[in-house]
Amino acid sequence: MDFALLFQAVLALIFVIGLVFLVFWLMKFCESKGLNNPFLRKMKLSNRLSVIESKRVDARTCLVLARCDDEEYLLLVGNGQNILLKTTKGSKK
Repeated sequence: MDFALLFQAVLALIFVIGLVFLVFWLMKFCESKGLNNPFLRKMKLSNRLSVIESKRVDARTCLVLARCDDEEYLLLVGNGQNILLKTTKGSKK
């Protein structure tokens, strides 16, 4: 095998990996500086669902407080069934 072609392939691979790292660094830099990029804003808003707190009731059931957008839900999860106990709208973050 020709070592010049192998060397050229390795250099091309290093160049492409460097470009990937440069793009990720640039996206992180733009996000930290607060630039108004719609793509970065959409990525930041995509995390709509979060679990706020979780408590064990017994070995099989659990109470879960979850938030989606601006609403909070209290769920009883376990024993083959899930029950919505309470919904709160307009909660403070």
